[in-house]
Amino acid sequence: MLNGSPNFLVSFGFTLVGMFFLFFGSIFASSHYRAAAKSVIFSPASEIRFGGDVAPANTNARLILPSTPLLKKQTEFEGKLSARAVVAVDDKTGAILFSKNLNEARPLASLTKLMSAMVLLDLPIHWASTTVVKESDLDGSDHYFQVGEEFTFEDLWNAALVGSSNTAITIILRGNNINMEEFANLMNKKANDLRLFSAHFVEPTGLDANNKANAIDSVKLLKNALLFDKIYKSLQTAEYYAKPLGDKKLKRIWNTDRLLTDWIPNNFSRENIAGKTGYIIDSDYNFVVYLADGKGHSARIAILGAESAEARFTEARDLAEWIFANYLWPDEKGYEALVK
Repeated sequence: MLNGSPNFLVSFGFTLVGMFFLFFGSIFASSHYRAAAKSVIFSPASEIRFGGDVAPANTNARLILPSTPLLKKQTEFEGKLSARAVVAVDDKTGAILFSKNLNEARPLASLTKLMSAMVLLDLPIHWASTTVVKESDLDGSDHYFQVGEEFTFEDLWNAALVGSSNTAITIILRGNNINMEEFANLMNKKANDLRLFSAHFVEPTGLDANNKANAIDSVKLLKNALLFDKIYKSLQTAEYYAKPLGDKKLKRIWNTDRLLTDWIPNNFSRENIAGKTGYIIDSDYNFVVYLADGKGHSARIAILGAESAEARFTEARDLAEWIFANYLWPDEKGYEALVK
């Protein structure tokens, strides 16, 4: 026993030292984990688990947490909303900032043209080519075209999106030998591809009340349409001048978005407005619009089934102004105080 005592003491000493380092090492590791979780920055070749997920081992990798706008205080929008269905979402994250009957499928009317435009851009159309207006093209819904006039498809495109012309859409399809039923099938396929599961289309103008979608899919439709520069440019054109070939006089086409033309007073800059209107008897007055506050914050709003042409614009304007006044975005002072 006496001969083994020194070895025993040495072993015991190493054990104590090991326990010491293990204890303080665990404290250090725990504090390091909390610091990493707080800063959400990973050191090279490390992995940290959050909610069962493992952050990838990657140099300077950063876990990006959702950063949605938050209400400054529990307050409600007190403006008038005659619309049957309404939704407002943060354009960046898609977070719902306000809603009313957002899942009720409604007739889209000319909001349909946003889908039509996307499908047209999938097709090999030569926009500089021309076609002649025929009697069968006219539906009496606008005064832009006369039988026998010749227009470029570019002019017809802008008449359809800027002036919301049903005739223009009809001429584009007829002038490119596009079957209406086949085109509707392409519209529904794209809606499915874009996961707009409430959306259904039977024709490209919006005159048929069976073209439907709910409010949340309507703002998703707008977001996807605005990804195309050609659509975005047209929806930001306050007035367009179409030129019939061989005619010296131009035809002025006003944008049906009265926020863009400032016929409905508002504080939004023209470059921060891009929307599309729609109306048939079955839908009442529709409007989907992208609006930004000029400080890097933006929202998309759908107003479906408003009581009047003017109401769809004032209701979208007032709701947007309330959102920008009552929500804080992650880059604004005081946002962190709202996050637990």
